[in-house]
Amino acid sequence: MAKAPRSLVLGTAGHIDHGKTTLVRALTGVDTDRLAEEKRRGITIELGFAAWPIAAGLEASIVDVPGHEGLVRTMVAGAGGIDLVLLVISAEDGVMPQTREHLSICSLLGITHGVVALTKIDRVGGDPEAIELATEDVREVLAGTALAEAPIIPCSAHTGEGLDALRSAIRRVIAALPRRPSDDRPILPIDRVFTMKGHGTVATGTLLSGRLQPAREPNLTLVPCGEGREVTSVRVRGLQVRGEAAELARAGIRSAVNLGGIATSELHRGDVLTLGARVSRADVLHAVLEHLSHDSGPWEQGAAVEVCAGTAHASGVLDPLAGLDDAGAPRREVTIPAGGRGLVRIRLEPPIPTWHGQRVIVRRLHDTSDPWGDTIGGGVVVDPQPSRGRGQRRRWIAVAEGLAADDPAGRALALIADAGALGIDRVELERRAGLVGEAIDAALAGLVADGIAATLGDGRWVTRAVAQDLADEAVAIVDRFHDEHPLQPGLGRAAVEGMLGGRIAADVAGLALELACRGGDLIRFDDQGIVARPGRGLAKDGFPPALQAVLDLYEAGGIAPPTIKEVEAATGMTSRQALDAISILQRAAALVRVTNELSLASRHHERLVELVRDHLRERGEIDVQALKGLTGLSRKFVVPVLEHLDRLQITRREGERRVPGGRAQL
Repeated sequence: MAKAPRSLVLGTAGHIDHGKTTLVRALTGVDTDRLAEEKRRGITIELGFAAWPIAAGLEASIVDVPGHEGLVRTMVAGAGGIDLVLLVISAEDGVMPQTREHLSICSLLGITHGVVALTKIDRVGGDPEAIELATEDVREVLAGTALAEAPIIPCSAHTGEGLDALRSAIRRVIAALPRRPSDDRPILPIDRVFTMKGHGTVATGTLLSGRLQPAREPNLTLVPCGEGREVTSVRVRGLQVRGEAAELARAGIRSAVNLGGIATSELHRGDVLTLGARVSRADVLHAVLEHLSHDSGPWEQGAAVEVCAGTAHASGVLDPLAGLDDAGAPRREVTIPAGGRGLVRIRLEPPIPTWHGQRVIVRRLHDTSDPWGDTIGGGVVVDPQPSRGRGQRRRWIAVAEGLAADDPAGRALALIADAGALGIDRVELERRAGLVGEAIDAALAGLVADGIAATLGDGRWVTRAVAQDLADEAVAIVDRFHDEHPLQPGLGRAAVEGMLGGRIAADVAGLALELACRGGDLIRFDDQGIVARPGRGLAKDGFPPALQAVLDLYEAGGIAPPTIKEVEAATGMTSRQALDAISILQRAAALVRVTNELSLASRHHERLVELVRDHLRERGEIDVQALKGLTGLSRKFVVPVLEHLDRLQITRREGERRVPGGRAQL
């Protein structure tokens, strides 16, 4: 089976007027400065795009970013989706402030592959000594960065000198590039929105992960940035890759998505197209950030910054949670010094789309004319939807430490453990841990198989330890109930679940009782939900002596049963014990409740009902006097008995008499 063509995104970076756009035009034949203002001023203002078929089966989309210091935010929007960087440095001017800032941004975005184009060698007259000196200066600046070993290729976009060597160097770097993940959800940050005649609304961006296939997934989820906007579903009418209609777009491809039912005014740069719950609309997130060493002071609580994430940006307030040592372990410091790393809680305004594993850039809010630029840090989002509330610093650190791990099972376990007795569902696991498809299935299956986690059904999980602790608590609750109510068979499941302490999800409480029953610590007394401790409470195969004594009183009383006071006097029970005993006998169908104060032994109740039915067959009706004569009972008993028979629908009242009811069975 033929391999799919390799596609990737190459981004330019470098100081203004160092020849990025001219170089792209020389390589591809495309002028990426499309705006009239760009052509008038001779600088790149907006992101530019060009397709570049590098070789057979190898295609690149070039993102040309502006180099002006005031447009770094736009540069970040373009750089966030690139696979390798083409760092453009003029041999005439050498390394300049935006060169350094762009280099920092590439490092913070995790861009570790690139080529340096030392341009404008024609401006130095092709002087080998000048070119060698410029090369050495560049190599010195690159030392200690991810591009320290990047090839530096002297070239001229005007004369064509060195362009073939540049193409060859780029091809060699591409050969070492890993492919983007295709088994993840599609994530496409929008960087441009426009209307195409005959098609309508079109949104473009770099597909960072997954794949787009409108025939299989005709609807996408739009996660917007900004206030007053909600996550919504949008219909895909068509897909283009490099100007051609396509049925499939894979990760690493510049893609244009034709959307139906939505106007261009409803879409903005910074919005994200995706599927499922992979992307959050966050106003708070946790990230592991690197604080660049050139910054003037430490990050402290309340530090105001600008946050660039994907193609979106927002104002942010930093709350450092912990410094990190060289191994990534948290330290007690709650400030992040320049040159340090730490876990930081970031409050955003307005909310923006974020996801686990997303790279973010942190910049100063105001221009400080720093020779290194205003980019002061950046890093990786580890929790796009952390818990809220006060006094949770220790909890946040523990969860973030787990979510920063490479191990999918470790990330899932961090969230399951944090959820405690509330449990957690698959949607939240996907959103916060960045796990989808086979990755999350394997992680959860392994945790369950190892006895670490337990499934609650309907795609929810809890740690086995939490469920077992609750099971032990349930056993203790039933034990206490038996101590207080020795004559009762046990306690209802709903009552036990309701008495478990703390915030507990209903399905977690249910699992706890199931574990207690499976382990033999509790038994199911009946099919009505009563649970008991083995060997305690009412036995299934007979009544204990105290209960039997009460039943004997009712058996001896016939259809003139004892009152509760008479039961207390005859047995020596307290009022509560007597009521408990009568209630148990009623549930066991040994007694039939007539009123709160009056019960009959079951066989005497059946005899009474038959007497009334026989009378109704002969006379067609019955009243108080007739029942008194039939049974010898006093009015005190006869009236409640007749009302009881009405409720059973054996009789039906008409004035002062009763006629056969719907269940008289005459």
